[in-house]
Amino acid sequence: MENANDNHCASLDTNALSLNHSVSPTSGNSSDIFLFDDSSMSDGSLYASDQENHSIPRKRSTCRRHRRRSRCPQQQIQQRQAANLRERRRMQSINDAFEGLRAHIPTLPYEKRLSKVDTLKLAIGYIGFLGELIRADRTTPETMLTGVSNNQNTDQEQKKIIIRARQIYDATGIPTVEVDMVTELGLFRVGVPSTDEKKIAEAVQLRDNNPAEYNGMGVLNAVKNINTIIAPELIKQNLEVTLQKEIDQFMIALDGTENKSRLGANAIMCVSLVVAKAGAAKKGVPLYRHISDMAGVASIILPVPHFTILTGGVLSCNGLPFQEYCIMPTGASSFTEAMRIGTEIYQYVKKIVTAKYGVEASYVSDSGGFAVPLESHRDALVLLTDAIKQCGYFGKAEISINAAATDLFKDGAYDLEFKNPNSNPQDYMSSDKLAEVYLDNIKEFPVISVEDAFEFDDWAAWSTLTARTQNQLFGNDLTQTNLRRVGLAVEKKAGNAIGLRLNQAGTLTEVIEAYKLLKTNGFGIVVCDRWRDTDDLFLADLVVGLSAGQVKCGAPARCERIGKYNQIIRIEEELGALSKYAGKNFRGQM
Repeated sequence: MENANDNHCASLDTNALSLNHSVSPTSGNSSDIFLFDDSSMSDGSLYASDQENHSIPRKRSTCRRHRRRSRCPQQQIQQRQAANLRERRRMQSINDAFEGLRAHIPTLPYEKRLSKVDTLKLAIGYIGFLGELIRADRTTPETMLTGVSNNQNTDQEQKKIIIRARQIYDATGIPTVEVDMVTELGLFRVGVPSTDEKKIAEAVQLRDNNPAEYNGMGVLNAVKNINTIIAPELIKQNLEVTLQKEIDQFMIALDGTENKSRLGANAIMCVSLVVAKAGAAKKGVPLYRHISDMAGVASIILPVPHFTILTGGVLSCNGLPFQEYCIMPTGASSFTEAMRIGTEIYQYVKKIVTAKYGVEASYVSDSGGFAVPLESHRDALVLLTDAIKQCGYFGKAEISINAAATDLFKDGAYDLEFKNPNSNPQDYMSSDKLAEVYLDNIKEFPVISVEDAFEFDDWAAWSTLTARTQNQLFGNDLTQTNLRRVGLAVEKKAGNAIGLRLNQAGTLTEVIEAYKLLKTNGFGIVVCDRWRDTDDLFLADLVVGLSAGQVKCGAPARCERIGKYNQIIRIEEELGALSKYAGKNFRGQM
């Protein structure tokens, strides 16, 4: 039989010896060649070389060879090699897919890449949801397609996108909305802050108003609107995720109301922001760069932070009439140094407060400030000025005040003792007298900025004080990130800086439009958080992307606030030598 086999394969001869798989070192018979097992590939080593995969020989038994003597050993080798090559290519493609997912899934910005196990868990977690959508929309499969713009060929291969919303909780335990978007580049997630209370001109956040659940503060209706209305209709449009303006305009039209009360500003804004994250990944740039492109910002500038140190007003039961007393490290050379200045002053004040008033006085409010039992506005300014001097930062750190004067406004005047139910109306201040208080503070103390100095409709008072000081007069409640009110502030020269809040506008496009209007007219810009914020970091990329010059996230305490400051530190590190800190020029571009 062996001779027959040799005759049948006479053509093998020396050609067989030229193959990578040589004859047995212990046998001169060419029929005793070794075939190789690629079972070693099952250990996950997807990049193994041929030598590694073929390093363990397995000799075929004589019995098996006799049963298959009709097939030439060379043919068997070639078939085996072809099968091995196909397997290696298959495993290589799987590995490439994992590598692509791990490199592009930004579960948190700048986080390390996911492991294969985590990637599988992420994928498996959405399989059920994808199945539900397919079953629900079996008759309209086009609702699962997007990723190309309208002007492209509809026959082109489409990319699948999943948009799914859920109810989560903000930093105060109040329900809010979170949205996941899954594209071919991975998972993108955004959670929006809740509004502490509805302002007159801001977009309306949709609440369930069911007193039996969350005291009526649930957002399940907003979540439902995303999952059943916004997501399916938006996906049908086949808009590229980089077309932020078109997507936002479509959602505004889909809602059909001026204040977004039908679908909910919390629902619309959450989708708007998650689209921005996906758009940045699509362009292959950081989120702040994508925002810069949309806003037309040429030079990236890192902001001066407003660190809340003391709280008063409606945030505390002490005698302080104004809501927040903050530190601005305007003399720092970098954002990192600004953080050092702010945190050292904050910790110094905490030690002083604990030693003088007891540990209870060092407990912080929602904004992270200390509700120190002080009795007068001047006492707070004296305490902060002394803290700046004692820490060695006089000239490098200045004071900003958030008066939140709308809370003081009564019967056309301002009651600095509004927390006292028996306050005397004879002691109420006119807007002119209150303006004198601010001007005296600026002369006596290192006060550089006053926020919400007057009631939001007291336009004459705003315009008058703006003409009397070069220091920052910062309107937040004044405009409420409403384009109409921003236009009025510009027209009336009410203040010289305006605050922008994400969840007041309703879409990212409207925030950017407000930014452009303010910059064109020489106004400073402060990007602000909300009391009921989440741990989402979008705001940090927004303030850097807009090069706004100022950010107000509260005290250097509590994770929902310190996380945003930490994100700016990461961005500064990424920019390296290109990073610029606004410093003394916080109201204008460098």
